[in-house]
Amino acid sequence: MADVIEPQNGPPAVDQTGNLTIWVIPASTPGINLDQITVADLSAATAKRVTYSFLPDGWNLTMPQEKNDDPRLTARQRRQSLGRVNPELADLGYVDSDDPSSASEILKDGGAWIFVERRKVANSKVATAGDKVRALKVSLGEQNGAAPNGTGKFTKTQPVVVDYVSREHALTAGA
Repeated sequence: MADVIEPQNGPPAVDQTGNLTIWVIPASTPGINLDQITVADLSAATAKRVTYSFLPDGWNLTMPQEKNDDPRLTARQRRQSLGRVNPELADLGYVDSDDPSSASEILKDGGAWIFVERRKVANSKVATAGDKVRALKVSLGEQNGAAPNGTGKFTKTQPVVVDYVSREHALTAGA
């Protein structure tokens, strides 16, 4: 391939503001395939949008991958190989609200949940076939009132462990 000068300002990118949607679905909901979430799954009565309940640092999914040492006798250079991917979702942080549609109320009992994350599509848009999503099956611990921090809003934190994260995939219409 020929060397081509790239544009000075780089490739176009989508702003994060307003372009993230997070749904939560009880893990006990029958018929959910984490590797093929559908528009029907996200339109069901059990699926709730909770994006705007979260604080800026309250939704922090990372996918670090292990790097394993691969030492060789008398080698001049250290070798490595890639190991497992270890998905981690930091403790959730969201506003403390009595509104029944808030994460604070929906997630209050902890337990097993499915989160579905859609990026780069306006939150104001309904889910449509072709939207890219990834699904996380998680276990939530007990909610804790976070210490007041002077922001004027009370908040909560909730420990979380990730059981599974799907690859990003396109939504299909579903049933």
